[in-house]
Amino acid sequence: MYRGSPLRTSVREEAVVGVKYRFKSGEFISGWLLADGLREEVVKKRLTAESTVQQAGRDDWISATAIPGLLVAAAAPPVTPSVPREHEGTRVDPRHGTRPGESIHHLLYRVLHMTIHVVSHDDAHDGEAALAGLLVGVTAEGVMVEFAQFGAIVYIPLSRVRSACITAKFPTVGPPRRGEVVQIDVDAIPDLHAWATRATPEVARAES
Repeated sequence: MYRGSPLRTSVREEAVVGVKYRFKSGEFISGWLLADGLREEVVKKRLTAESTVQQAGRDDWISATAIPGLLVAAAAPPVTPSVPREHEGTRVDPRHGTRPGESIHHLLYRVLHMTIHVVSHDDAHDGEAALAGLLVGVTAEGVMVEFAQFGAIVYIPLSRVRSACITAKFPTVGPPRRGEVVQIDVDAIPDLHAWATRATPEVARAES
């Protein structure tokens, strides 16, 4: 389990934290961009592993490779839905799915920096309603989810993710529509209730 630190090494959604960034590739320095803008530059291959990124309000530049999930956009190939052409006279039977195959890893990358629901099947959380958290990082081995109500960031290995659930109307490509949420079922996560109880006195002492 990880707790937040003063240095941001994860690009957050502008709607959540309002942070802006710019990147430097060789002699080129971009203008200030939101998180989505950075990811678009990765897809366009203008922001690469050799680039560095600066957060607004800071003097230092961080290697793009040190920012979790930022360069995944270039590694993950886009998923193109198979849609029959109208002139071929092919009709889609709504009873049969036409969604292309997609891994849980790719699905989670599409909701990076968005809210997801986590259902944990351990003793501490079994039977509890889904926990809402912000997906702040996706790697080849796991994901990092921030649970703001508990003041904690939890690393969940993909090997512990049992399944993922989305609605039938969830888009086949791109980010979800408003109100669409990915839910994952996992074997276990740390006891967040106990964590919050232990962390509260530390915060109180730090603020006093």
